[in-house]
Amino acid sequence: MPPVALNAATITVPETLALLDGPFASVARGVAEDRYVLWLGSGISFGRVDGLRQVIARVLEFLRARTIPGDTACRYGRALREALDLAPITPEEEGRVDLTQPFATWPDGNQVVTRLCNNYARLLEINVEGELDDYLLWEAVKLSATFADPAKPPDVEHLCLAILVLEGACSDLASANWDGLIEGAIAAMTGGQPALSVCVRPEDLRNPAPRGRLIKFHGCAVLATQNEAAYRPFLVARQSQINGWAAWPENAAIRGRLVDLVATKPTLMIGLSVQDANIQTLFAQAAAQMAWRWPSNPPSYVFSANELGGDQQGLLKNVYRLDMTSGNRQQIIDEARIQAYAKSLLLALVLHLLCSKVRALVDLAPGAMPVADRQPLRDGVIALRDQLAASVAPDPLAFINAFIDQWGRSLHLILNGSLTHAAGRYQPLTVESIANISINPSLPASGMRETAVAAGVLGYGVSRGEWRIDVPASTAISDGMFRLHAPSGEAKVFLTSGPTSALQLRQDGYVVDAEEPIVIHGHKLVPAMHRSPRSAPGRTGRRGVREVSIASLMASTATPDELLQRFREELAI
Repeated sequence: MPPVALNAATITVPETLALLDGPFASVARGVAEDRYVLWLGSGISFGRVDGLRQVIARVLEFLRARTIPGDTACRYGRALREALDLAPITPEEEGRVDLTQPFATWPDGNQVVTRLCNNYARLLEINVEGELDDYLLWEAVKLSATFADPAKPPDVEHLCLAILVLEGACSDLASANWDGLIEGAIAAMTGGQPALSVCVRPEDLRNPAPRGRLIKFHGCAVLATQNEAAYRPFLVARQSQINGWAAWPENAAIRGRLVDLVATKPTLMIGLSVQDANIQTLFAQAAAQMAWRWPSNPPSYVFSANELGGDQQGLLKNVYRLDMTSGNRQQIIDEARIQAYAKSLLLALVLHLLCSKVRALVDLAPGAMPVADRQPLRDGVIALRDQLAASVAPDPLAFINAFIDQWGRSLHLILNGSLTHAAGRYQPLTVESIANISINPSLPASGMRETAVAAGVLGYGVSRGEWRIDVPASTAISDGMFRLHAPSGEAKVFLTSGPTSALQLRQDGYVVDAEEPIVIHGHKLVPAMHRSPRSAPGRTGRRGVREVSIASLMASTATPDELLQRFREELAI
């Protein structure tokens, strides 16, 4: 059978993971290593803030509602006339215009909006006599209410980007968006702890960037609302601003930083059409300073798109001008296009990144088993990842919210045995990129290498049909981190990095002997103290807590199959 044609709008997360495991494996690896700059556009915020069509319709209605019909001197009427001429409207459509009726009821309204989509910057350039140049943006678009509303929750894309930042895989982001949804997602996930530096003005580049830096080169509605005098002048929307942005001295520092990023780090564009002249100029300037050559590994320029538009293809012609020919043009375009839009791509990147980190930790775990023989454990981690990916549909937002909470809670419990001092919803697996995990001096003491092996063993058992893993019965800590269904029965499972976290779980009453839970320790077990000298002698028929130490098993097993067998024997499953 011929391969099924992909469609960026309908591709599933498992299908996107197949792309990241296959033809775009080097892109996934590059993201995990924090090699890419993510360039973000309005496509990541569809469904949360108004898109271009809604903005255009709002501007037209704003002008219509203030127009005095028949008054040729009306400043709003003149501005509306200029807007309709930009469309332009036909004589037949002109005859159907009724200024006494809301724009939403105009019979040709949809066609007018469609034509203005490619002229939105000129629409916002229209001056209403006696008002400031950005009057339509500030008042008609209602920038503050539309793009800076704190009540609007982050969507899947923003939550995934927050995870990538917190996991050290995305230290540089550039965005043409005015909204503050990425920043809101990170604040919610860290409990307000500083993690991201937002840069709009040149002075902002001097601020520390704990985990990442987001350059909002078209301005920020949130900051402009909070500090109008300082940030309103940096809102870019009008055609003159877009055309002049690259030359204006007040943008020199931001422009220089962006040019440097384009020249030194590969580009991954998500939800960005690159139709604006200032963006095209940035990439042309960077290519003139230090061009990326084709082919390269990973690819230097990648777009999240079903088909590359004319502006995106034009960008590739500029940046690959030394290498693109009529013979390789289509190959370059195909290699630069991941046919998955923002939601599926970012979800897949998050799952792929976390899986890759766990697999890297499996290889770093000490033990008698040669690293070269650990492939079944690495594959076991992928089996767990793919099980997760299969549960994304039909509600990606519900999935990612549940995943963030469960992941954050589980990691806090693994490391501390308690949520008492947990800050925020999310706990990163490692704060550094995958390339730097091995040099983290606290890694040996953390027990996370051994915990990663536990994930590999569990996934290996799943792939062999030895058992099944399911979500916990509830979000209560006492119900464990997940449930394991084996021939011997069902058990709730706790993972702990070491004796301190295990002891804390017992002391807080989450691990109870009578419930016969499974506790998988990263480090070696510490002999438990007798809790009652009056306990009944001999066998009681109760197994109590079933415990196993991954560190001990890794020290005494040389193959994955031997490790799996010993694991089953220790836990009687």
